[in-house]
Amino acid sequence: MDRDVYQCTAGDLATRDVTYKMENEEAGSVEQTMAEQGYDVAPVHDGNQPIGYIEREGLSTVSDSSPISDHLRRITLDEIISTNATFADVLEALSEDPFYFLGGRNQVTGILTRADLNTSPAYIYLYDRISLLEGQLREVVRENAPEWMDAPAVDLHPEVREGIQERYEQAERANIELDPVDYTQFSTLAKVVWSIEDCWQRCDFASGDSANNYFEDVVDVRNAVAHSNLLVENTEGGLMNGRTVSILLEAYDTIEQCLDALN
Repeated sequence: MDRDVYQCTAGDLATRDVTYKMENEEAGSVEQTMAEQGYDVAPVHDGNQPIGYIEREGLSTVSDSSPISDHLRRITLDEIISTNATFADVLEALSEDPFYFLGGRNQVTGILTRADLNTSPAYIYLYDRISLLEGQLREVVRENAPEWMDAPAVDLHPEVREGIQERYEQAERANIELDPVDYTQFSTLAKVVWSIEDCWQRCDFASGDSANNYFEDVVDVRNAVAHSNLLVENTEGGLMNGRTVSILLEAYDTIEQCLDALN
């Protein structure tokens, strides 16, 4: 059964303490201030309303004494995202461009960047979705592969098997034992699902290999959430190492597709 305990929108993630730069400020001073504040982009104001934005990287190649009004870019619809945009919409948008503006009443009310995906609202939301998926995958294994521990296709490592057995026996001594599958780590649970045909078919995967490939990123994201590691390790994309927004989006899509298949 699906549930929507927690939602995460663009408004939840965006930086709300927007610092405007005035159009007559000098480029050198603004670049230095933005570097100190850790800002890559900032809206520009003329005293009445926002008239555009500047990027710190672009200011590094211009005259320090030139006004930033000479270097601003106009804010277009392509750079605006709804405050109510869903987490999926946010991931899709940020996989295409590195930042967006939120607005209201002719003012910029927030700035959304890829780095904002490394904040608490994203962790809380993903924890909720992954926890829901984890519970449903255990039910899939319970119903479709009750003998999973001895299935040749799963081929549990002896240390993994011992760990599951130890946790089960500890709970048994306290008279609170569940099924052995309830004491598997998420990575082991995922392996069971992609190793047994009835399980990966129930999750609507085309093959066990396909399930394995998709679950690999989900396991990595789950571990990042559990240990408060960066969700987005690479905000630039390209050939740099680390998890990108696109990889996070693929993992999130896998989570949601599995949940849809199991409901």
